Amino acid sequence: MRRQWIGCLIGLLGITTVSYTYSLVAATPEEMLRRPFACPDQPSVAAKNFQVLSVRKWEKGIVALYRGACPTQEKGFASEPRTDKSVLSYRVVKRAGAEWQAIGSGNHWSDESRSTSELIDYGVGKTSENGNQSSERRAANQYAVFFGQVLSPKVSAIEVTFNNGKILRDSTTDGLFLLVSSGATQVCDVRVLGADNQILQRDEIDFPNSEAAQSDTCQPISGRL
Repeated sequence: MRRQWIGCLIGLLGITTVSYTYSLVAATPEEMLRRPFACPDQPSVAAKNFQVLSVRKWEKGIVALYRGACPTQEKGFASEPRTDKSVLSYRVVKRAGAEWQAIGSGNHWSDESRSTSELIDYGVGKTSENGNQSSERRAANQYAVFFGQVLSPKVSAIEVTFNNGKILRDSTTDGLFLLVSSGATQVCDVRVLGADNQILQRDEIDFPNSEAAQSDTCQPISGRL
């Protein structure tokens, strides 16, 4: 039933024509998720060729993964047009009574020239800092996200450890992965799994020192093997 509901939701979004309007609150999940995302570091520019790739459930609502094209900000000759580059984006939506609230989003430039030997292309996100919110509300909306796409047929699943101790897994059956952990502030490490749960790749996520100091549950990979 869950997969059927999510599949119908993606179908509805796929036939909807969108315009660049954005609100933090909507009456239905379809209304919230069909809105295009803003380009990285360009909040007034909507992504072109906007697509909803996948919708997943998380503890407090739903989260969606998108693809679009955004102009790069690389400087060149003034007469040269800026080129568009593929972007993956996520939007975290929380259900609050009869309404649906967007509590966060993020982007990742997707490098289409990556080496064929790479297994996944991913981004990491977390709750944006908002000094206008009370500490209670920030805590209620706190999350960390791991999202991206599979680049190799060898990959059968992605497993992620968050700094709240939770371990989440995505089977990547659609070639995508999207994991949200409520209450987490960071991703600790990532395991790319192949057939029979063989670990093909394991990455420890590095954060700036100021952020790492706030996380006393992320331990070096060598300390957990």
